[in-house]
Amino acid sequence: MQHTRIHLKEAESTNDIGSQWLKTAVLGEILSVWTTNQTQGRGQRGNPWDQSPGLDLALTIAVKWPADAPPHDPVTRNKAVTASIRQVIADLLADSNGVRTVGIKWPNDILVQNQAGQWLKCAGILIENTWRGTSWDGMLVGVGVNVNSAHAGEQRRCSLRECLLKDLSIDRVQALMSEHVIQGLQEIDALKNYNEHLVGRGMEARFSISGQPGLGTVEGVNAKGALEMRWRPDGGTVQALTVDQSGTVSWDWLWEK
Repeated sequence: MQHTRIHLKEAESTNDIGSQWLKTAVLGEILSVWTTNQTQGRGQRGNPWDQSPGLDLALTIAVKWPADAPPHDPVTRNKAVTASIRQVIADLLADSNGVRTVGIKWPNDILVQNQAGQWLKCAGILIENTWRGTSWDGMLVGVGVNVNSAHAGEQRRCSLRECLLKDLSIDRVQALMSEHVIQGLQEIDALKNYNEHLVGRGMEARFSISGQPGLGTVEGVNAKGALEMRWRPDGGTVQALTVDQSGTVSWDWLWEK
């Protein structure tokens, strides 16, 4: 597949650039576009994605599927890409004494657990699919990574630099991300790799579902991309629960420290 790479000093949204590119791309083309100064980045559900100019990475991989592309569905590819990005960050932080593990918070956030047990967000992923009629013909993978920015005092975010106590080359982070995302797009089955790194998997903890507090256990993400849980609302009984919309879940336990 032909791969075009573009570096911009500044961009409003790398996903928007990738979306425009896909409209005229030929089958089998790939675009990597990235910047260290994204001014109107967005994450899940339209939430803004802030980054420190010159210190953090905004990257989009746009793919126009070739005619002979394997018949994978969007959810499988989503999981494969997310698992690949988690692996890049885990590899980059492998030498950090301050990191216990790197996990995936459903559906597409990458979190670092520090030695104090806190989970802190270091990267977010926004995946958008394009369609021609009923045919899935393209995919946008947007990645925002806190690389060298400072988040001291913040309860929910960190940067890779704060984990390693040294600056990282944003060029290197971008190159590794691009390489692994493209590899992830070609994976046949990433379900196990995705599920085994889900934050909270297999542990009972406090959640709120649609405003109702209770105890829940993450079991995995199903073939439709929904979160599967064992759930016991306060005052209720244990039940199997399928959560389709991430906005209905409040991860109370995750941010309580």
